[in-house]
Amino acid sequence: MDIWQWVHDIDPELRRGGHVRLADLIRRIPSATVDDHHDRVDALAPEALALAKAAGLPWVEVFVRHWHLQSRVLHRCQGDMALGEAVALVDYAHGEAARGCPQAVCTVQDLAACYSQVDGPGWARERADVSRETLARIDPTWPCFTCISCEYAGALREQGDPQASLDFLDAQQKQLVAAGQGRERTSLLPERISCLIALGRIDDALAVCEDAVANGRRDESQRRARQIDLARIYARLGRGEDALRHLPVPTDILPTPSHYEPYTDALVHLVRLGAWPNAVELGRLLQRFIARLQLNGSNRLPFDIAAAAADLAIQRGSPAVAALHLATMERLAARLNRPGSAPERLAALRLSLGTAIAAPRSQRPDDPEERLRHRVEADGSADPAEHARGHAIALLGLGFAREAADLLERHVDAHPDDDDAVQLLEMAYRDAEDDDRHRALGERLLASTDPAKQRLGRWVSARRHARAREWDAANRLLEQLAADPADALAARLAHVSNARQQADWPTLLRLVDEALELQPDLPPGAHDWNRMVAATLLGAWDRVRHSAARLDMAIDGEGPIDLRWELCRIRLEHPNGKRQELYAARTGPVTARLLQISRIDQPQRLFDQVVFDARPLGSVDDGDGQPVYLYAEVEPLHRAGYRAFSIDGVHPGEAVLADLRRVVQAHRGSFQVQSGDGYRLTSPVGEERPGLYVFAAFAPDTDLRVASDALAAVVSRLADPLVWPELAAAAGDDARAEQHRELARDWAL
Repeated sequence: MDIWQWVHDIDPELRRGGHVRLADLIRRIPSATVDDHHDRVDALAPEALALAKAAGLPWVEVFVRHWHLQSRVLHRCQGDMALGEAVALVDYAHGEAARGCPQAVCTVQDLAACYSQVDGPGWARERADVSRETLARIDPTWPCFTCISCEYAGALREQGDPQASLDFLDAQQKQLVAAGQGRERTSLLPERISCLIALGRIDDALAVCEDAVANGRRDESQRRARQIDLARIYARLGRGEDALRHLPVPTDILPTPSHYEPYTDALVHLVRLGAWPNAVELGRLLQRFIARLQLNGSNRLPFDIAAAAADLAIQRGSPAVAALHLATMERLAARLNRPGSAPERLAALRLSLGTAIAAPRSQRPDDPEERLRHRVEADGSADPAEHARGHAIALLGLGFAREAADLLERHVDAHPDDDDAVQLLEMAYRDAEDDDRHRALGERLLASTDPAKQRLGRWVSARRHARAREWDAANRLLEQLAADPADALAARLAHVSNARQQADWPTLLRLVDEALELQPDLPPGAHDWNRMVAATLLGAWDRVRHSAARLDMAIDGEGPIDLRWELCRIRLEHPNGKRQELYAARTGPVTARLLQISRIDQPQRLFDQVVFDARPLGSVDDGDGQPVYLYAEVEPLHRAGYRAFSIDGVHPGEAVLADLRRVVQAHRGSFQVQSGDGYRLTSPVGEERPGLYVFAAFAPDTDLRVASDALAAVVSRLADPLVWPELAAAAGDDARAEQHRELARDWAL
């Protein structure tokens, strides 16, 4: 059964019925999920669910809830916090309201995966049972056959039998081949890689991983997962440079906790190899993994990562950090469904920790972990307040926000007038993402009869509302604070940050102007960059120049700024939710003109002038040792309106290629080759040819019929085809469009 067919079929029905937004959302949510844009999934799913309910479409409701759980469970490793929803969705999908929904089987995968996130080994038996029962009801023609097969194989592996898991995957692959679904074997490769690594068959794991990279899924999440697999495989093979070349940077994997365990595995083996420093930064990163997984209601995964982090901390002479990880493991062990090896691992760590504590101390006065050890060992009798604050600061600096919050709560209960500790407590709640305790702190301060505490409560509550994106509530509190001369400037600048998040450009511009009136000598900073974004979009070029001058970027003249500055790259988001990074020429402090043809299945962005956020997201080397910075688009400033099409077929040789380029450029177009030497085509009679794939973009007033005819004249004498069916169709040449479609089918273009 093609469980996706009904999704394709319902799209035009929804659009004809006026449910255009819902049709767009059920396309965007899966795409955002597999590309690891989970904040976007959280923003879109509630809207889609409400629209599906309002339209009385239970199958669509199942679809939306399933894909939200895919993001929450398979990618973000939400366990306890998602288990109730996973159970409820299975019940709903198999109930009367959604009877016959093809996606009902997929909800079983959500539940099985949720069992794994809560406690993989502890729930492996139940995960295997529910997967086995589901496999008995489907066959290899179902797309979910491979998903459920991987759940069953994963359960066998987590029960401690990777060989049985591998044997099962072999049997499932044979079923796929027998059913004519052999191409779907690639969906089994990620689980096969895990089994081979667990069995120590590292060369085989490398071969399978290379197969997955070449032939498997290519969405962002799978691409990163395979890069991490390559890194941990190469590290085991002693090939440190290859491992580091493939390992993603931490910022790329932090939004997606499903990457944390294999990433930790790669780092542990790189440390053993001497290719990665066992330093404080590594400890902070692993603690971020542990804290996020705990917050998500996962138990076994953070237990395992905490065990690795504790071992590494002991190795680098930081027993105070190892003790914190031990305490975390003890808390998590009490929540495991089945303890498995947890008691033995805890006992072994206690012994190692005792030995480390008794060992001679190294002198590392500037080491944050050593400062924590000093705080732990001090009794605090001389100045309890200073001791508590110092201890909390040391914990926060190493990522132990929950532990810092617990310590500060005890201190503040005993010393309620220690406002510095209260502010640290708010920071700890924020870093721990503990919204409930953060809210309670603000409410308690606001309810005080002490005006100073009420003022602090407004700040605490305003920051909490902003973190929760509750902008109206946050801004009301900031407006109250701004009425007090003591807070007039700081409250306005905090409101500026909120207005930037809201894209409320008039308010942002007004607030920065007011802040500069209050304090003309205000040091330049982020508020100036935000001001230039708002002023550019509003056409207030005098304020752009004023803030640019404050940032030592004096720009002469008046009116719009459109200069020729350095090369950069811009990350933009298309209407379908896909992101793309394109080269651009910077034209001003926060503007750039795009130089690359963008995706041709979306509105074309070539030569658009855009406003960008000037905080770099990263950089690449331009080849001459100069950085080319990457920025995020804020909004388009001017749309060029170009239209882009593909030209595909057999490479005609460099001379003809040059002629094609001249034709496109003569018609005010841009011609950009997308293919490389590896692009090969096979003729209808089985002969291989070098291929060519090109994007051609044309100005909005270009006569596309004339351009298409001119291209046809160039290729008319070629023996092998080059085709542009979409361009021909847009030009109104239906005969050529159909001819090109037939050639494309014959050559499998």
